[in-house]
Amino acid sequence: MSKFVKTFFLTMFLVSPAFSENAGFGSIASDRNKPIQFTSDSLTFNQKDNIAELFDEVEIIQGNSILSADKVKVIYSKTDNKLEKIFAEINVVFKSGEDIAKAENAIYSFSEDTISLSGNAQLFQGSNSIIADQILINTKTGLTQMLGSVKTIISPSAN
Repeated sequence: MSKFVKTFFLTMFLVSPAFSENAGFGSIASDRNKPIQFTSDSLTFNQKDNIAELFDEVEIIQGNSILSADKVKVIYSKTDNKLEKIFAEINVVFKSGEDIAKAENAIYSFSEDTISLSGNAQLFQGSNSIIADQILINTKTGLTQMLGSVKTIISPSAN
């Protein structure tokens, strides 16, 4: 198959109106059952409401996946103290393996196995990039969806 045909099919696959599916976003599918580590410059914990708020240089690490932001709110379940959701704001960067996603806001829902990035959402895989209004990542399946004003940039292969 010629390079043109391969690039054409890859482009059509990546820029379909509703979603894109590839090998998944980084290592997130294999990282999701690993321990989670939180670091920040300050932490406020409200045990009554099962909410923790982290501020300044926040970094959340799970396996080879790292979520960083200026402000993060974490919600735990009241029955068993398991993580339910993480809300990240301002300068959000999510790295998983070699893949990087950036946005102004992110919601990581553990019960729904999803990460939603919005506000100048960008996805970088190698030298290729996608910009969209919203990027949705399924942490269980690796399915990645780009929604609204999707712009895709695919760099030609060096081969």
